[in-house]
Amino acid sequence: MFTRLECELNQVHSAIHTPMAQAAALTTVDQDIDAAKRLVLSMLTHHNMFVPISILPAGILARIFHVIAFSGEPYSLGWVHVTHVCRRWRQIALDDSTLWTHFSLQNTDWPDGLTPLRNKDWITERLSRARSALLVVELSALMSKDTLSLFLPHISHTRELYLRNLSCLHSKIVHEITIQKAPVLECLELSASNTFPIGIKHHVRHTFFKGPLPKLRVFCISQILFPWSLIPRGQLTRLEVALNKEVLISKPEVPPHDDLHQLIDLLVNCPALEVLTLKNCLPATPSESSGGQTLHLPRLLRLCLGGSSSRVVNLLEIFKLSSSTTLRLDCTSESTATYDEHVILSILSAHFGDPTPIAFSSFKVKITMGHIPVRCMLKIVASTSLPASPIPCAEVVQADTDIDTELSLSLSFLHVRDFNVVDMILRRACEVLPLSKLEFLSIFSPISIQPVNWSEVFRHCIEVTTVRVYGHMTDLLQALAPLHPWTGRDGRGAQAQASDDNDNDNDNDNDNDDAPAPMHVPIFPKLTSLLLEKLSFTDAVPDLVMSAVQWRMANKTPLTTLCIDRCAIRKRQAEALEKVVRDFRWDHLLGFHYNEDGDSEDRYDYETDYRYPKYDDYDNSY
Repeated sequence: MFTRLECELNQVHSAIHTPMAQAAALTTVDQDIDAAKRLVLSMLTHHNMFVPISILPAGILARIFHVIAFSGEPYSLGWVHVTHVCRRWRQIALDDSTLWTHFSLQNTDWPDGLTPLRNKDWITERLSRARSALLVVELSALMSKDTLSLFLPHISHTRELYLRNLSCLHSKIVHEITIQKAPVLECLELSASNTFPIGIKHHVRHTFFKGPLPKLRVFCISQILFPWSLIPRGQLTRLEVALNKEVLISKPEVPPHDDLHQLIDLLVNCPALEVLTLKNCLPATPSESSGGQTLHLPRLLRLCLGGSSSRVVNLLEIFKLSSSTTLRLDCTSESTATYDEHVILSILSAHFGDPTPIAFSSFKVKITMGHIPVRCMLKIVASTSLPASPIPCAEVVQADTDIDTELSLSLSFLHVRDFNVVDMILRRACEVLPLSKLEFLSIFSPISIQPVNWSEVFRHCIEVTTVRVYGHMTDLLQALAPLHPWTGRDGRGAQAQASDDNDNDNDNDNDNDDAPAPMHVPIFPKLTSLLLEKLSFTDAVPDLVMSAVQWRMANKTPLTTLCIDRCAIRKRQAEALEKVVRDFRWDHLLGFHYNEDGDSEDRYDYETDYRYPKYDDYDNSY
């Protein structure tokens, strides 16, 4: 082929004498180049036909493309490079309309760094490739009106629609979207980014998606005042309505949430609900106005309520729930009174005790104090299952990752500085909740609180094997140890010292025949694992820990695991504990300094801190 082309070129060169001849020669060469390109492409195509992967049927390749496209973030377009491998792969991708159905109009998921404002042609092309396949569309208010309007003709075959970060400025385009017909819509989410909620205008109420939504299963709205009567009903399995804070006064143009009868009517007509979330939108109407009606949602798996304690109580008293329904309650007390909180605890006691009683295996308590506004918060998380790890990491309790727990109860007491209110609620919770089979206990308190008689609070919890202590919890360590340190300064046991004290007392006063006071018996007799985090091992804390370890060893119930993480402990103290605990874990950080807010700051070396001479390295009696 090369020889033939070379001969033709020689003939052309010898024949070129005029401009017309040169033009004719260029045309001939161009034709030969095109023919050569077609020949090369044909040869490459034939070559690809013999590659092993080309033996795969088109359906298998399409399935592989789906795995690539949707195994990570389904909205990302990084998978498009497979359409540039060969002609067959590209045609298979173009023929499969379901590969082009996911849209996320954020500023990050665009090829070549182009923003949506410059990619309207690309959006149009993708919509064309998706044809009539069901779409999943996530639209952000950051997009222009022209970009958002591209989806208006396609709402009729949109399966999932998310309109996020909306504001009052986007009400017109939102209205244009919500007046389209959506017969196949299964999931709808509307959320606003405003500090104050957006109210649905009156004319929208009668044109919401132009008729019924027969396939709608999920309906979520956030920061939007939506009338209960407008929410679709019938087939909903998940309903979420959330506001940042309760709306106390309804404006005339804003549909109120304070209609208990409409809410009851909505829930009665949604018997398939599995997840129900209502935050800061609960009616303030007393439950007596419901006429004694009881709500029974047989398929409800999770109930999340948030708002004023009185409003949560009003709605809880109407529900008839199965004991298998998990509860997420976030309550704010309107005053220092605790009546509503006691009612909530009574309802919880009945909920988990009838008709099928359950017993919690895991119990977590978190106590925090806010500054602005002044408030104290008590959070309780209880579960019938144990943590994945017997000694979980610190972030497990701090983060809201307890999605599988049966109970999550948060109580906020505004303008309350007196910890006695929280103490009373905590005691009451431990009395009414089923904790007799408790095995794992976690107490989280980054702030210094008033001492609590933990021996009394957990007197029924004799099955506990693992305890996690975080923060200022010296009084809990005292409950884990006997009344007197098990090991004295002279190396002898506390019982021997007590005997000497009694002998001295008898020598000084022979008429004193009173029997010695009984030894304090530590709580949790079956305790085997103890995790200490962010404690200051100063003053009596090391003695308390050593006393607890040795007392349990002497009583044939040894502490087998001891973890010390981010605690102010000296190396000498850690080495002493390591000698008496089989599984001893220490992060080898010598301490944290706590500021006035109870937060840890820079670590500092307790080895050189002589403010506590009692614990110097030359004191072998420890």
